[in-house]
Amino acid sequence: MNGIDILWLAYKGLMARKTLAIISIIAIMIGITSVSFIEAFSQGVERSVISTLFQLNPTNIYVFNEIGYVSPTDVSLMSSLPGVYAVYPVIEAHGVVQIGGRVINVLVVGVDNISSLLGKVELENGTVYPPVTVPYAVIGHDIAHPIPDVTVQPGSTIILKLSNGNTVPLTVYGILRPSESVVIGDTSDVIFIPLSEAKALVNPPGYFLVVLQGSSISEVNTITTLLNYIYGNSLTVTTIQQAISSVQVIITSFSFLVILIGSISLFVGAVGIMGITLARVYQRTREIGIMKTVGLTTRQVLLVFLLEALIVGVLGGIVGLTLTVMGTYVMDINGIPFNAGSSNGSNLIVVIRPFLSMSDVGISILIALVTSIIAGIYPAWKASKLTVIEAVRKD
Repeated sequence: MNGIDILWLAYKGLMARKTLAIISIIAIMIGITSVSFIEAFSQGVERSVISTLFQLNPTNIYVFNEIGYVSPTDVSLMSSLPGVYAVYPVIEAHGVVQIGGRVINVLVVGVDNISSLLGKVELENGTVYPPVTVPYAVIGHDIAHPIPDVTVQPGSTIILKLSNGNTVPLTVYGILRPSESVVIGDTSDVIFIPLSEAKALVNPPGYFLVVLQGSSISEVNTITTLLNYIYGNSLTVTTIQQAISSVQVIITSFSFLVILIGSISLFVGAVGIMGITLARVYQRTREIGIMKTVGLTTRQVLLVFLLEALIVGVLGGIVGLTLTVMGTYVMDINGIPFNAGSSNGSNLIVVIRPFLSMSDVGISILIALVTSIIAGIYPAWKASKLTVIEAVRKD
């Protein structure tokens, strides 16, 4: 009997108990989907961390007070520290603007260097403002496009009303492209204004955030250690490297949890395959006797039952990978905004786009095959060891 005949016998035997086979396929499918999506998600995180976090200057150091403000005195001290190249204090406030008859809630950010918060500043139109005292503004995409057929252009004037009641006309200098910022999150409803203008409007007791830039990457750890020594727990100090570490810890914990769930699903699938195959051995004892009577060897009988288990594993793996590919494709279109926690006074937002490589596909298929082989070995061995006399005597 050739290999095709053996495969056909395995297929017919599997189809004889369709319900049980489908249950095992679903269990394998769930496990493979979990494991393969973990790989896609992990690679997506790695790519997103590199492309998003490193848009910021790697020499940036972020200092904030979790329960208050960073005082002007502290800012002056930070400016005098060795290795500090530049210091950019940040003020935040909430307000509203009315454009095209629509009232828009906005976040007002006062800072002289927008790139210290956004890294690469991508503009749809116009340019960034210089560090001056005049009421210039760079506005988010949604503010510039509040309703269809209404667009705010550079040079236009918008009226900003802050939550403290202060009102000011702002000359639009630039319009941002839609983007997510690691430091302040979604920029679509943000208005950036010069720091001096923000001071005059908000009149805060201090600064919401201070961005320090080291003269080199090698100076970052030294400055961070010095700041921690000076301020202890009164101020929180973080760097890009620490932000990456925070993301990696969260992703590692999440991946471990999902891997555990996926492993349980694979274990259930393996038990299901073993149970189904073993049940067939007992249900098809006479059939096994007939197989051996017509000339099938012990090895060929073993292959028939082992192939049944392999078919279940392959089908479960293919369906699971298909679902993963479809899921990653859909999620890749818009990305997954991932909140990596508060690390500098604002939520760290990383947009994740899952990525499934060919090596991940191969590993997932291999896992499905290995699971099926391990689950099918004992039942197949049990079937192959039955003698013709035992099979004939079986009721």
